[in-house]
Amino acid sequence: MNESTMLARWGRLLTEAFSARYSIPLSKVPAGLPYTSSAHFSGMQSVIDKQIAPLVSIRNSLAHGQWVVAFNEKRTDVNADRTKSLNSLTLWNLRLQKNMLSHLERLIFDLMVTQKAFERDFDRHWANLQAAQIRLSMDQSNEWEDFLRKRHLRGKVHKAKNYRS
Repeated sequence: MNESTMLARWGRLLTEAFSARYSIPLSKVPAGLPYTSSAHFSGMQSVIDKQIAPLVSIRNSLAHGQWVVAFNEKRTDVNADRTKSLNSLTLWNLRLQKNMLSHLERLIFDLMVTQKAFERDFDRHWANLQAAQIRLSMDQSNEWEDFLRKRHLRGKVHKAKNYRS
């Protein structure tokens, strides 16, 4: 994995996994894949491009101490789009992104390691991954935070009622 960026490594991992599974040269992926497998590849690649790329970008900003304002790659100017993404990040988003990545990881694991599970379980994992993407786009973080507060208060009341002195 001599790729220069983490995002390129994700893409290379996907290409190599499909190449190994279907016994075709790397240069033939995705064109040399059967139609369904090519669709699987395209869908998984789009998740990497649309979901993982921004996540890696935000992660890099945080890793370089850019907690409030994100800079461009050369650190010579402010990156307004990344700063906006950074400021809109919530625990709700992080949990859903972790959930989405878990489904993608499961797909890639099945693709690389198992003999039959990839084809058998693809639709289920893909549906779960898309459900996480839909929940991310709906952004119900405020409702979720209210739910957590109410649950915490209910727990305090329950503990006070059931506490023995």
